[in-house]
Amino acid sequence: MGQSQSDESGRRGSGQLSPEELTHHLTVRLQKRSFTDIELYSFRDVFSSLAEHSNDGGIQFWSEDTLTRFLELPDALDVGALIYHASSTAASFPFLSHGPAILEWEGMVRVVCVFTGRYKQVLKTSGGDVTRVWFRLFSAYDRGKFIEGQGEERKDGNEAAVARNTIEGDDNGGSKDADSTYSPPPSATDSLFAIADPEDIDDDEDDELALAALDALDAIEVFKHAEKPSVRYIRRLEPDKMVKLVMLLLVVAPFDAQELLATYVERYTGDALVELKRTAESIVRSMSPTGKPILWTAFSKSIKRSLPYLFDGLKPLYEHFLFSKRLNMSLESRTQVKLVRPLLQSMGTIMTNNTINQLSFFLKGENLWRKLRKLYVGSEAGFSMGSFEQKVFKWRAPTILLVSGSRMPAKPETSREKSFTDAFAPKRFPDSLDSDGTLVFGAYIDVPWKISHKECFGTPATKVFQLHPVHEVFETSKSHTDYIYWNKSAGIGFGAPLPRIKSSEPVLHMNIGAVSLILDESLEFGVFTHSSSGGGAFHTSDLGVGGRGEDWQDRFEIEEIEVWGLGGEEEAKEQARQWAWEEAEALRRRNVGMGNDVEANRALLELAGIIGQHRSGGSV
Repeated sequence: MGQSQSDESGRRGSGQLSPEELTHHLTVRLQKRSFTDIELYSFRDVFSSLAEHSNDGGIQFWSEDTLTRFLELPDALDVGALIYHASSTAASFPFLSHGPAILEWEGMVRVVCVFTGRYKQVLKTSGGDVTRVWFRLFSAYDRGKFIEGQGEERKDGNEAAVARNTIEGDDNGGSKDADSTYSPPPSATDSLFAIADPEDIDDDEDDELALAALDALDAIEVFKHAEKPSVRYIRRLEPDKMVKLVMLLLVVAPFDAQELLATYVERYTGDALVELKRTAESIVRSMSPTGKPILWTAFSKSIKRSLPYLFDGLKPLYEHFLFSKRLNMSLESRTQVKLVRPLLQSMGTIMTNNTINQLSFFLKGENLWRKLRKLYVGSEAGFSMGSFEQKVFKWRAPTILLVSGSRMPAKPETSREKSFTDAFAPKRFPDSLDSDGTLVFGAYIDVPWKISHKECFGTPATKVFQLHPVHEVFETSKSHTDYIYWNKSAGIGFGAPLPRIKSSEPVLHMNIGAVSLILDESLEFGVFTHSSSGGGAFHTSDLGVGGRGEDWQDRFEIEEIEVWGLGGEEEAKEQARQWAWEEAEALRRRNVGMGNDVEANRALLELAGIIGQHRSGGSV
């Protein structure tokens, strides 16, 4: 399997199994515990029906072309080589540093178990940080410096060439110009070591995962006596490759194990491909704003905080192996592209298929796909707090607010811009990035909206986020509870204290929080602030990957505002009933006659829930 770094004869002499033998035993256990009988039978049929054969006919294996065609990876995304690289690395599970490995039968079992998370079913412990596993799969080694001047440098070659050459008895290591295993010149590697955090350097990179696997096999002594690597490595992910991967992950985010990628062809062709790449670039900027190689620390912080569900779509993609068209007649129609229900009942200017899938990377997709209802769109209902209230209030389920705009000039050019600017202290923070493109911010609100008279509302589940040009999510802190305010005189705020409001007087001074998003009362301008001093209702950024300073502030002119409700028809009916009830209550309290149309009056009261369904309704 791959490049073994063990002394096999020495291990056998001491009564220990080699890594290859341990991996075989683990694979046998994976087959027994991770698949049902029908899944395993189908899996074997899929593998054998498409496998290639070595020259001597002794080994069946899958090539890069076979894997790419089976997963139906679109040429437009140009992600086949990276997926094959990751699969070849996963085939060496649990000793990922021994990869790449040949995609023969046992290797493919390990690949599917890793990509679907089923490997956890055979481990006694968690197996370490799953984010680190994903990073190891998709990253490549940089050659490092010798720790003690001993050992050999790692020989990374093209996975396809390594696999084929190993099968055919050629250990030359494959093509030296292989794209997926590029080794930079020494100067580039040295510069990476200079900027890398200690956590970016892999000395014993397989410790946790290998330890958990060996523990499951009661072979922990192998780990204790294993030789430590003599070379220090830095793993890196090139931003352009990560963009291609994220483009694929955006497409397969709502994927089902028995769907065809061709079902979503309209999302990665033509103009849609341009928007798909734009969204992916925003996500990758959270790991590398300036285009430098992505190292472990930046990758880890971005995934854990802002993209916890990024790789979820790979699970159903790799579960394709468990469905054989030859054995399951119901899958014959897989060759025909079926229409699927749209993810959104109606598109917005900001909320699109790419946006909802981007949101699913930190808000569970099961709560979003086909469950979002358009409540308010500024360009349709009018940019006013009154229209916002009428459309959004009384929705009894969580909502998502999205706002887009373009940066305001450094010096106000209109009286409205000057009035907005004067409500804040002079700007002392720079813009977040040197970019003139559209800014997109948003918030997740898990409670019904209400008017803020004296204090803010919301819960610790509230989130503030930016989607473009950088993807980042800001969770609540325990320092303050100034989560949300809504007031016709002050506007809308997240993470900022409610400003002092006097009846019939304009708000002359707006408060900002350490991390805050504020929209003015006319819904014309907004400001997002990030101060590294912290202490606000939301945690400050911990990306710290350069290009985006510790303190920044973006002031922008609003181009669109959208509010989307999580839920469906039941929530919509409840919202209508709540509004009707309030209208009826207002009429009753004001002692206003309801007219002589008995049927119309009764319909209004029934809608409000005051009468009907065994209610007498009392006296109105």
